[in-house]
Amino acid sequence: MVRKSLLILSLLTFVPLGAHADILFEGYSKILSGDQHIGYVVSRYEFDSKKKQFISTYFLKTGKGPGEVTESLKAVADSELAPISYEYTTLAGKESKTIDAKFKGGGLSAVVKSGGKVQRIEKKIPKGTFLSTFLVYLMLKSKEGLRSETNYEYQAIAEEDAAIYKGQALVGKEEVFNGFKSFKILNTFKDIKFLSYVNDRGEILGTNAMGQGITTELVANPADATTGQSYSANILKTLFGSVPSGQANVASRAQKLKERESQAPTPSKQMGVPPGQGIIIKAQPEKAESKGN
Repeated sequence: MVRKSLLILSLLTFVPLGAHADILFEGYSKILSGDQHIGYVVSRYEFDSKKKQFISTYFLKTGKGPGEVTESLKAVADSELAPISYEYTTLAGKESKTIDAKFKGGGLSAVVKSGGKVQRIEKKIPKGTFLSTFLVYLMLKSKEGLRSETNYEYQAIAEEDAAIYKGQALVGKEEVFNGFKSFKILNTFKDIKFLSYVNDRGEILGTNAMGQGITTELVANPADATTGQSYSANILKTLFGSVPSGQANVASRAQKLKERESQAPTPSKQMGVPPGQGIIIKAQPEKAESKGN
């Protein structure tokens, strides 16, 4: 990781978010179990230019009724993606778990509340360890960058248990996923293998939890992810600061372009230069100058 943060920022298209924050990515993904739509994920990555900090925020929901599971994360890292803090919450039925973690002086200090019990975690963090939510951006910032046929080995903090694990990301050849060019990445973390389809901007287009039959797909319209699922705008507003529009991603940009093209008027004889004018097909002889008296 030798490149400065400006190199990664120059690869991305920013969308203003307040006075100093820029959205690097924001999108809604639907969660599928086989062909069944079982939930959604709302994700946003941004960079605070004043504080020089990266911020990752997401909200996940699957299931319905007693089987409903929600999970949320707000993570902060510095300009080199070293961890600063994160807040993690999950609710499964009546069981809840929260982790409030802070990093200082090469150490982690966290308070874990689960099942009515409170646990405090204090541990040293090896240099180069990062929060797993920022993996793609660490790959973009690495010496090799995000390119085909590369092997990225790392150690990261799993936000859901505040523990450190070794991981490996194998980047395959570039291929097409849902109509978009992407890198197929095989990631192994916590002894779990899953595939991610990521474009050259670091936007995650889809994932596949291998062996579990669970996949995600980035969608152009938030409704494609949330329709038929329990949804609370107030929860999203509390977590993100505003309800994400889900437009800062390649799927949304492609749909907008398609809509503009479909609405463009069809060229006709009534448009542009009248027939026979404006195009010189053959040189015409100049008129002879009239003689004086």
